[in-house]
Amino acid sequence: MPKKRKNGAVRTTISVDWMDKNNLRRLARKTKRTKNGDVFESDSNIFKRILRHYIESHPNEYKDNPTLTYPKKSQDEPQQG
Repeated sequence: MPKKRKNGAVRTTISVDWMDKNNLRRLARKTKRTKNGDVFESDSNIFKRILRHYIESHPNEYKDNPTLTYPKKSQDEPQQG
């Protein structure tokens, strides 16, 4: 069962394959140049940009409420096994 969100928590951790992570980083835009080199946008910003584009391109797939990853165990039903 997933953990409950802590009060005040703004971010979560998601698990992705390294290959997907590397592909995500290939989409990073340069944000500024410093004396030590170029700075690129964060994974979070890339993800937001991709998600925003997908939602705008596929509005019929966007649901009113988020879905749960796993079914919630009912307190009334007996456990199997």
